[in-house]
Amino acid sequence: MHFFTIVVAALIAPLCILAVPLAARDDEGLLHERENLCNLSSPLQLCQPNASVTVEETALRAYKFYRAFVVDGDPRTMFSLIDSVYKQNSPGYQSGPQAIWPLFCSGRKIDTEQNTAWCFDASTNMSYARYSVTDRWRWVDGCVHEHWDRNERMPSQDKCYKLPTGTV
Repeated sequence: MHFFTIVVAALIAPLCILAVPLAARDDEGLLHERENLCNLSSPLQLCQPNASVTVEETALRAYKFYRAFVVDGDPRTMFSLIDSVYKQNSPGYQSGPQAIWPLFCSGRKIDTEQNTAWCFDASTNMSYARYSVTDRWRWVDGCVHEHWDRNERMPSQDKCYKLPTGTV
């Protein structure tokens, strides 16, 4: 029995280490913890499409998604806004949230809000994030449904949804 306990402990210990949040520095250089979910084989929660989600709610979700993806490196929030279809329009990548989970589960942030840009164009139901490239996502029923990142351009500022003051 003692040997079995040692073997189980040896198998579980690496998983426990992976579950510990990673330390990262924020924009001011302050140390904070970031959640690493790579010990999980899939995202904890995906977005459930809901036709009653309003344009205003979708815009807020799009901003939350941008923050989680680009600025905060928050895989839990990011994937909670992606639906189970997640069609990928970038060559070399498969569709579905499972295909991109290994790329984002570690909680790696991309850049700061000051060095990036965000836009939600309500007329097309598309959101954009500009950092070293520009990504574009189509939103369906309040969830990220489709993605592009080849030769994308941000819309002009007059097309970008203005979030209500105090919501960001």
